[in-house]
Amino acid sequence: MHVSGSNGELTFKRMPKGCTVLVVDDDPICLDEYRDTIVNLGYHVVCAGNASDALKKIAESQDIGIVLTDLEMPSMNGISLLSEIAERFKPNRPIVTLVITGHSSLEVATMAMQSQATDLLSKPVSMDALATALRRASANHFALANRFQITALTKRLDPSAVSSDKFDEDATPTHDDLQGFIRLLLKFQHNKSKYFDPAVLTGPSWEILLDLAEASLRGEAVPASSASATTLVPLSTALRHVNNLVEAGLVKRWTDPTDKRRTLLELEPHAKAAMQRYLENAWKLQVQAS
Repeated sequence: MHVSGSNGELTFKRMPKGCTVLVVDDDPICLDEYRDTIVNLGYHVVCAGNASDALKKIAESQDIGIVLTDLEMPSMNGISLLSEIAERFKPNRPIVTLVITGHSSLEVATMAMQSQATDLLSKPVSMDALATALRRASANHFALANRFQITALTKRLDPSAVSSDKFDEDATPTHDDLQGFIRLLLKFQHNKSKYFDPAVLTGPSWEILLDLAEASLRGEAVPASSASATTLVPLSTALRHVNNLVEAGLVKRWTDPTDKRRTLLELEPHAKAAMQRYLENAWKLQVQAS
């Protein structure tokens, strides 16, 4: 394997906090070259010489968010490794997987996709190709991490999640339970309308606002593509909702000065303050209900 140099300007200023790249290859020379190249691209890297060691490292480190693996390895090959990662880890944490192979074909690409790989790189891998793949993986990981954070926030604001420790989660709620739950959902909805125009806040718009609110608590802006990925609608539809939020004066949008291809979003100050008040009141409602 040969990793060629790149004359292009590096666009990696930083990784999403806590994300480490795990490189898996049974060839020590390849492993060293991949590691050195990825380090030069500004990523934190750990290495594994086989699939079993890779699975152990993933289990032991929550920091690993991107896995780059060779396909042809003894004992357990790359496809089997991807399947294990998909089954054991992806349901519970954000992990993006990439594949490197010296024998690319439609069959190999299909197997990689079925195992949830997001990119397939062919040897020899240039620095430009690796940089592009890792940039996409970084954006995907950031979006996935936001989804997990929003899910956690939603559960915290969901009275059923708070009260789940009081009864068997498999128990069937009574009509009184459901009526009380509906009343609380209506309170959440009415509480939202105190701070935001209901006409603006359709489903995807509200999900985008929650994503930006969570990022504002970290003091960070969010790429428009990542904010859009938090919704369950096509990208074009999500971007229309972003435009609506910008036009409504709730969201600020600008071009990333470090990467002109990327657009960043954040809540306008008054929208951030309104979201803070909404979340505080929603939290109080949930505590009262519990």
